Amino acid sequence: MQKSTFAALASAFAALALPAAAIAQDPLSMYPENYRVLLENDRVRVLDFRLARGAREQMHTHPAHLAVFLEEFTIRFTLPDGSHPLREGRPHQVSWSDGVTHASENIGTSDAHGILVELKELACGAAQ
Repeated sequence: MQKSTFAALASAFAALALPAAAIAQDPLSMYPENYRVLLENDRVRVLDFRLARGAREQMHTHPAHLAVFLEEFTIRFTLPDGSHPLREGRPHQVSWSDGVTHASENIGTSDAHGILVELKELACGAAQ
């Protein structure tokens, strides 16, 4: 009886952990056709990103980052709380974002294109 109780608890825990694992995925591994690494070192990862008109991406996570938009676009995000904020980008616009988990849908009339500069955490006491 204890063995089946343990198995049931383990299954329930795994089911609860699954959505969190899906949310925390890296967009580069999920959507290699949309993201290309331009530079990566111990401080930043620089990505060229594209999201075709009408395309969608499932939940994924970005660390804190700076974005430089290269094309005009409108993307609807879906956040874990169920809200749906819009982001409208214009060429040469620069934007900052703290770390974020979202799904994306390009609802505009053109493809989205930009550069993401994702920050990596420095080890405590590292030279700046």
